[in-house]
Amino acid sequence: MTPRHNEFKAFLDDHVNLNPDRTKKLNARVEAINSFVNEHADLQICLDGDLIPQGSYASRTIIKPQRRNDFDADVLLPMKEVDGWEPKHYTIKLHKAFDDSARYGDNAKLGKRCATIDYAGDFHIDIVPFVTRADGLTYITHRTKNQFILAEPTALSSWFVGQNKAAGGHLVKTVRLMKYLRDNSSAEIPSVVLSSLLAGRVQPFTSYTDLPRTLVALVNDLKTYLDSHFFVPFVDDQTGQNLADRWPQSAFVTFKSRLSTWAKDMQSALDAPADESVDAWRTVFGTNFGSASTSAAAGGSRSALSAAIAQHYAEQPAPREQFLEQHFGIPTRLDPAYTVRLVGRMSPTKSGFHRYRPLPQAGNLVPIGRSLKFKIEECTAPAPYQLFWKVRNVGEEARRQNAERGEINEYGEVITEHSSFVGAHWVQVWVVKDGVAVATDRQDVRIV
Repeated sequence: MTPRHNEFKAFLDDHVNLNPDRTKKLNARVEAINSFVNEHADLQICLDGDLIPQGSYASRTIIKPQRRNDFDADVLLPMKEVDGWEPKHYTIKLHKAFDDSARYGDNAKLGKRCATIDYAGDFHIDIVPFVTRADGLTYITHRTKNQFILAEPTALSSWFVGQNKAAGGHLVKTVRLMKYLRDNSSAEIPSVVLSSLLAGRVQPFTSYTDLPRTLVALVNDLKTYLDSHFFVPFVDDQTGQNLADRWPQSAFVTFKSRLSTWAKDMQSALDAPADESVDAWRTVFGTNFGSASTSAAAGGSRSALSAAIAQHYAEQPAPREQFLEQHFGIPTRLDPAYTVRLVGRMSPTKSGFHRYRPLPQAGNLVPIGRSLKFKIEECTAPAPYQLFWKVRNVGEEARRQNAERGEINEYGEVITEHSSFVGAHWVQVWVVKDGVAVATDRQDVRIV
């Protein structure tokens, strides 16, 4: 069994992952749209917080466009119910604000459930009104039907984050690879359905040791699951609504057929001897697998280079970084009987107004300038115990400003922070009982 870790990383960097430059551009344009709507006088009556990344944007599963040059990203715009407004008015008023502006007028389109800003040939952003009504529940709106539709899309993002964590962080890359196969084949399946079906196969207490083994395990489990369904299955959006209600039966049958072939070929590739494994994986992914481009090999691939830089900073200890055993003499012996759950929350606006939102609702994506709170939501270890915290600032920007962090401090059940530097950061907590760390949890914080 030869996992081919290096080949998978190079294949993702060069052929699957969205280019870092395009990711940066997407984040900047989302922030610009957010500033525009928050400063627009005609929208102040209905706004209830900043934009929330959703779908593939929140789950970080957008991939490099395969058949065309553009991609899409979804964001929610939190709104409060306005007396006298019908469901259609939320989308119409939002679109009018864009359409009347010099900045977005030529790019704004009116959809059934959203207003779209189309950056031709690059990507488009769908801004979906997300309305909290008097009953305290949340709804999206359908303009042409003039209906409120009960929905809580942030629940799906939170669930996916948890499933990715349970899969050792390999679920995100598994989804990207499967979207690559979908886009380069005759298979048709909505991204949200594919992501949810794969996430639903993640099993608790299962060891997902690396990407290749996780990919094969989840694809095999998905094949087994779909083989038991003659018709399109119900795919839960985590609130009881069906994500697959618009997936045609004919497309489902075709996808099942392709999935069966992929599962068989992937298992063969994973089991192949070392001298045959690259060719076996090429049966699945094509000749680009295991054939890093000349520019990438020379360090000229911008996406590969950016990814390598980010990985370098993530792996290198910060100048003052501390470790429990080395600096505090506290060994780590995690006890499965003890668990701790850490949840981060951010202010929905730079001003800090409105209720703080859990980070997983937006895929752990956090804009610059937000207030952050990290709280122990649950701990099964019996008192007394100590809590040791590490805030890890990672990335080129933090290093450039001499602001990398990694010190460990003993605090209570809540700490506060501020999002200041772009990068993939994290906060970790350890439960220390009788001088031993018996439980730990980590909250990723991806500042954009």
